Amino acid sequence: MARSKTEAAKSKVETASALAGIGGNIAGPVGAGVGALTGLIIGDQTLIFQMPYIAVPAFEYYGMVANGGHTPSHMIYIKEGEVLTQVIETEAQEAEEAIRADNSSSKPTRKKTTAYQRKYKKAFASVKRKHMKANGTWKKGGFKAAVKAAHRMCK
Repeated sequence: MARSKTEAAKSKVETASALAGIGGNIAGPVGAGVGALTGLIIGDQTLIFQMPYIAVPAFEYYGMVANGGHTPSHMIYIKEGEVLTQVIETEAQEAEEAIRADNSSSKPTRKKTTAYQRKYKKAFASVKRKHMKANGTWKKGGFKAAVKAAHRMCK
């Protein structure tokens, strides 16, 4: 069964928080920021956690490390083997879908042929045989002559 939008968003935040914690351990506050952004990106695809994680809000992680053990407002335990899947489309995916829908729904409209174009087409078809060789190729100057003759017939 599909998850609700709230559950999907919570899961994405959990992933971002978990990766922020890992990034913070590796590279401090910059790593925490990169980890959080990576978590938001990875949250768009299916992810199976290979080990247990404790996720904390990314903005509170630095305070935990720098201020000597500040307790975060909340922590989320992610068990090994839990799966994170995308349920809500990202803004980029929605925009891409909208562009595809616009392109597929707007078929190129054909211009209506005018009376002159219809007359010319009929005249050119009747004149064309006189200006072609037996093998189906145009005689020298034949196409140009056929065009002129067809235009003359339409006047």
